[in-house]
Order: sequence, then C-alpha cells, then structure tokens
Amino acid sequence: MKGFTLTSWNLLHAMAIPPNSGGTLQNALDLLSKEVASDVIAIQEVDVHQDRSGNGNQVRQIAEEIGAPYWAFAPSMYGTPGAKWHGVTEEIIFDNTTPIPPDAMYGIGMVSKIPVKRWHRINLGRAPIGMPLLVPGEKRPQFIYVHDEPRSALVAELENGISVTTTHLSFVPLKNWGQLRKISNWVEKLPGLHIMTGDFNLPWGLGPKLIGWNDLVKGATYPSWKPSIEFDYIMSKELTSNDVIAKIHSHLGISDHLASSATIR
Repeated sequence: MKGFTLTSWNLLHAMAIPPNSGGTLQNALDLLSKEVASDVIAIQEVDVHQDRSGNGNQVRQIAEEIGAPYWAFAPSMYGTPGAKWHGVTEEIIFDNTTPIPPDAMYGIGMVSKIPVKRWHRINLGRAPIGMPLLVPGEKRPQFIYVHDEPRSALVAELENGISVTTTHLSFVPLKNWGQLRKISNWVEKLPGLHIMTGDFNLPWGLGPKLIGWNDLVKGATYPSWKPSIEFDYIMSKELTSNDVIAKIHSHLGISDHLASSATIR
C-alpha cells in the first residue's frame, strides 16, 4: 500500500473556468499528471454522452489518459442537470467490462490502475427542496435556485486491501449529514483500509468530524478561482494525516473545485 496515491476531483463536467477560457479535460489531466501519479482518481459531476461536453465518456477518457484499466460510472440521472432529466433509483454501475448505453447521463465515477475485486453502489436519495447556489456564469458567478438531485456512493474494493468510496452529497443541510452516515455505516463493514472521497457539501472540516473519520487533506478547495471553503475531502477510518503526503492542486483550467490527492507514506 505504501506509495498508493488517490486523487479526488469534482469535475463540473470539465467546464472551463473562467468560462470560454479554453480549459479542457485533457489539458487538465496533463497538468495533474505533472504534479502527481495517481493510482486511483475519484470524480464527481461527470458527464457521459452529453452534448455540453462533447458526447464522450469522461470516465473512460480519464482512465485512458492515465493508463488505468479499471473504471466505473454510477449515473445519478439520465438527461442533463438544469434541463430535462429523470433520476436513477436502481443500483446501476457501468464499468470497463459492460456495454454502456448511448443515453446522456451524469453522475460519479472512479478509475483505477489497481485491480478492482468488486464495485458497489449505495443509493442515498435526494432532498425534496432545493437552495440558491453560487454557480459559474459567462461574466461572473451568480446565485440561482437549484433543485436537489438523486445522490449515490460508488465503492471500489481494490486488490491491495483498500476500499475506496466516492460520493457527491446533497447541498441541503442535514440531508447531507444523513447521507454521509449511511455511507459510513455501510462501508465500515467491508474489510481492509477504508478511504472516502468526494464533494460532501459540508464546510469547516465537518465531513470527517461528523462520522469520526480522519481528514487526510486539509484545506480550501472551493471555489477554484479563490478557494475559501473545504467542501471536498479525502478521509479515512484508519489512516491519519500523518500517514499520507497531502496535496491540494492548483487550478487546472476546469471546474469550480480544486483536485486534491493523498499518497500513503
């Protein structure tokens, strides 16, 4: 396990930030690879077959770019956020061994250079209400009312004895706390080391504190143009920050979140 490097990143479907600045997913991955050699990359707000992102499979693209044979995608919805969509309530996982339909989808994913013994999906539901959120705009960020979407967690049981989870929790207070507790209660039953990653929409280090886990990478990750809030976490049940080399990456040209990485010493 020594030297194992995990990266987590809310991609915002590889939207260039600032908008129209020319940032691309491939360029961002090239920059990321110069800073760290990731064994696993966990991603949130990822597109598959969406017009806005070139109709490709962003999970598979990332896997191919870093030379990761194993990947999985857990769609949260069919359709496009902010437009027409319907949620996914089944425990659907598409991976490198299964055909993927041509439908436009959006959700979370993971790519791995380490063989994956099993993939799991945990459905977390959605809040019945939405909230005003600060979102990137053509000229400047702006607040708009956003409806919550179905949430899930994707878990990879790796052959090296580490169980890695990624998720994108609700932005509605208390709902996200309940979702996080559901994940931790589920994954703690798996064998080996436990690491959880993702955009938890919980500031001030609350993510790991609420479930008694350890924050491995501390620091602000949002918004990418002026980081002031820690929304994104890499946390562990067994490891502590002293067990890893932590890094929050500089802005890589896309997304309103910064990527973060942890390497086990």
